Amino acid sequence: MNTCTALIIPANLAETARVEPIDAGLDNLQTLVAGNIEAVTVDDWHFYLNEEGKIMQLAPNRRAAQLVLEETGVLADVYCGDVVVLGETADGDEADVPEHLIDTAQQLFGLHQATA
Repeated sequence: MNTCTALIIPANLAETARVEPIDAGLDNLQTLVAGNIEAVTVDDWHFYLNEEGKIMQLAPNRRAAQLVLEETGVLADVYCGDVVVLGETADGDEADVPEHLIDTAQQLFGLHQATA
């Protein structure tokens, strides 16, 4: 099991975005996004979402889009469904979500952070 600290951004605005440790294995990532995963890579981080989110007409994830736009200056797609954000090692392995993303997310839409 590869445990990493993740930023989880629900598409439902009534649900709080949160930072928590997760099992970053495929099965759990699929559970968190409710289906097969699609990865979107941005610099030293990436996020997972349901690869059929648009087809299934899942709700657009406005907060994830806002985070991507703030961090990159570009919004290349509409992201639908819940999103799981993780960091990435130089070898491409899963890592803890970078602190700068947590800070940006906190400023943009607030977060619930799990306590140890």
